[in-house]
Amino acid sequence: MPTLKDIAKLAHVDISTVSRALNDSPYVHPNTKEKILEAANTLKYHLNGTKEVLKTGKTHAVGIIIPNAKLNIFMDFIQQAEIQADAVNYDVIICLSNDDSKREKRLLQKMRAGLADGIIIASTGENNSLLEDISSSGKPVVQIFREVDQNLDSISINYQQSVETAFHILRKKGCCQIGLINGPTSDTPYQDKLLAYRQLVESQSLPVIVQNTQSYPASFVQAGYELTKTMLSVTPNVDGILTANDSEALGVARYLDHQSINIPNDIKVISLAGSTVSDLFPARVSATVFPIDEISLHALSLIISKVEKLDRDSPLQHLQINTRYVSQMTC
Repeated sequence: MPTLKDIAKLAHVDISTVSRALNDSPYVHPNTKEKILEAANTLKYHLNGTKEVLKTGKTHAVGIIIPNAKLNIFMDFIQQAEIQADAVNYDVIICLSNDDSKREKRLLQKMRAGLADGIIIASTGENNSLLEDISSSGKPVVQIFREVDQNLDSISINYQQSVETAFHILRKKGCCQIGLINGPTSDTPYQDKLLAYRQLVESQSLPVIVQNTQSYPASFVQAGYELTKTMLSVTPNVDGILTANDSEALGVARYLDHQSINIPNDIKVISLAGSTVSDLFPARVSATVFPIDEISLHALSLIISKVEKLDRDSPLQHLQINTRYVSQMTC
């Protein structure tokens, strides 16, 4: 397989010049760019893609940066995004940041250099200046699930509505000691869920019963297990549990099963981020389900319309989408 070094040797230029030419840099002389393209053609170096980029300045690819795809809503999102992008002849490039701001920065710089025409990101919030700079330079950016920068478009969940829906269902089922098994509050969605929960229990003069992870756990399933153990040791009369996501709900269910505590007769459980992960559970979890199809469609439509300059003068969008409750075996 030919490399940039092979093209550089054939065209009698530096490798850096080849890289700039194939990324359509304006700092490469047109004659040099043509010579490099001919060398790439001769060596059959991704010829069709190279021609398209040089001709249009577009890769027809959207970069998607997510923390991970471990049994969560991000896994569902990238599956739908792939299908919806393909329907309009776009590709998606999936990158995992592991919620590491340095890794995220490195991925953003690569996408900025020409890997993708636009970026969809569930951001750490530590690279906002870089994201704004990328956006202002003409490469659109859309935030998903986490709205960490008001100066960028975002498609997120109405977390307040999600918590309110689940909480009121538990109350209607007779629950009076409702706990929250949450994720790290350094993450905006978990902050929002905690705030909504506190407002609800305090408005009804109920006790605040919360267990948060201190950081992103290696396993949300194990975190759910351990946090439930801690919660019930401190507040043994809990009769309803809200979990921040489906994986934590699985951990909760495992702990309650090991303690011979019946779901839903003794304790009712509702996940606040329903996804296809719950299909893997022996006991199907009741949940406020994220409308992944709708979220991915909005995000892709917005990013592609900006890439194609269909709505260049449109105002910033900060769309919050409601969840829907699905009653299953745990409540």
